[in-house]
Amino acid sequence: MIVPMVIAVLISNYATKDVLKEQAIANMEQSLHTLDIYITNLISSMVYTTNVIQFDNEVTTILNDRIPDKSSAAQFFNIKRMNEKFANVETAASNPVYLAVIDIAGTAYSNYSGFQDYDPLNFTRLEWFNQLENMDSLETYWVGTQANYIASSAGKSPYLITIARTIRNSSITSGYIIASMFETDIHKIFQNYNSTQEIMLVNSKGVVLSHTNPSKIGTTFPFMNQNGIWEEESEIPVIIKDQNKDYLLVRHKLSFSDWYLVSLAPYKEAIDKISRVHQNVLLLTITCFALFLIILLYLMNQWTKPIKLLGKVAAKVRSGNLSIRSNITTKDEIGEFAHSFDYMLDRIQQMIGQITLEQTGKRTAELEMLQAQVNPHFLFNIINSVRMKIWMKGDLENAELLSSLSAFLRMTINRNNEYISLHDELELISNYVLLVNFRHKEPIVLELNPASETLLEEVPRFSIQPFVENAIIHGLKHKGGTVLITSQKDANGLAITVEDNGEGMKQEVLDGLRKKLFAGTFDSAEESSSCHTGISGIGLKNAYERLQLIYGYGSLLSIESEEGVGTKVCVYIPKMRSKGGQSDV
Repeated sequence: MIVPMVIAVLISNYATKDVLKEQAIANMEQSLHTLDIYITNLISSMVYTTNVIQFDNEVTTILNDRIPDKSSAAQFFNIKRMNEKFANVETAASNPVYLAVIDIAGTAYSNYSGFQDYDPLNFTRLEWFNQLENMDSLETYWVGTQANYIASSAGKSPYLITIARTIRNSSITSGYIIASMFETDIHKIFQNYNSTQEIMLVNSKGVVLSHTNPSKIGTTFPFMNQNGIWEEESEIPVIIKDQNKDYLLVRHKLSFSDWYLVSLAPYKEAIDKISRVHQNVLLLTITCFALFLIILLYLMNQWTKPIKLLGKVAAKVRSGNLSIRSNITTKDEIGEFAHSFDYMLDRIQQMIGQITLEQTGKRTAELEMLQAQVNPHFLFNIINSVRMKIWMKGDLENAELLSSLSAFLRMTINRNNEYISLHDELELISNYVLLVNFRHKEPIVLELNPASETLLEEVPRFSIQPFVENAIIHGLKHKGGTVLITSQKDANGLAITVEDNGEGMKQEVLDGLRKKLFAGTFDSAEESSSCHTGISGIGLKNAYERLQLIYGYGSLLSIESEEGVGTKVCVYIPKMRSKGGQSDV
């Protein structure tokens, strides 16, 4: 641990220059972000005042009120109402704002003393004023910094920061509003930061709008075209040279306009204070590390006791003893690991018991199947012999019935092929429906409309027949009707639909069946209740669970039903990667 510490100190001293530069940049960027908050609040307050005036219905009424005689009582009343609006806005504003409103007829209103200080109509003769005509009512024209046109406050703030907006009613221009704030409000914020650091507010053309040194307001920032700092969108700090001296330049774009906050500081002065802090931190780190090392040597001995115990438990588990447990109950990471280790051993024992139980049940089922097994060839030969005799006597209908029975039994007993083509599955269903029609007076019509490209797709044997059987028993209620089977194929699998025109289900019955299939379990009470309604869902659930066992959650089942119309069951079977049962989905 001491060797890495020595190496870290050496590397730290070597890399101090880059670290100090990054820290200095981070401090300057943090300062600019803080300034952004303050300046945005000031500008937002000024913009807010223009919004209040611009979207005031009474102001719009005054601007649209064309009074030919400006000395009339009506014009005096308009000035009084406008002054009241100005007074309300000034009360809500956080800093003093000069406001002037000019209508298109040449009538001007302002919140400064008449026109003795400045005639607002002078704005109309400035070059930038013409651009307001092409602006939307929601746009703001950022005029920038200009000399204070109010003589009475020029001593307080030689410069004003001005914005202008167009007042429109629909697409018709009603007038213009010009708002100005003291540049000194921003200058005071700049003065709160390091005196060695130049902070300024400039526009996209590099014109200085506000500066820690007021004499530079209105000048062009000398480094605006060096290193591409204005051409790049990213705010990347750069080091520039001026008179053989390095300066660190950081800029930050304001969110409300194309104005930038720029910080320019001598590089050495920027990193000097941070360098001293870094040295003190390094010394404190070495001292703390020595103390920590002493404490750590003591604690290591205490911490390793549970780890040694876990090692002993793991060795006994490896030898075959699964009943042992660590029983470590501490609340730290080692305690959590020991708890997980003991829980894992509990789960292993449970799974071993479950597997043993499943294997025992499997063996019992295999024995029962062997005891009940009948030679299938003997049975098929007898049925085929009976079919031939009946056919030779001319009873073609019963001969065909026996042929269907033989094919159905052969597919039922055959265990060699777990997967068959959709064509064979549909043929099996056709034989099944033929046998069902033999038992019922009212015939069931089976309509097969599979897409041709799906007939050779492999599906699990007896995967569709249970849904047809369910449609006949619960949908058609063993009465006459139609069962329609369709199939479609996409890039990921096979979609098969079984639809009947039976009695259908009520919405509450359908919701209960969906709950049983996809969320619930089947207990004896539910089965008894379902038998009275004629719908239990056990066959559907068994068929769906079989598909999930084969394909996982890639297989899908949906049921739609309408009372008096019928029921539709849609099954989606995903493609298989192999016969092992892993699907692509």
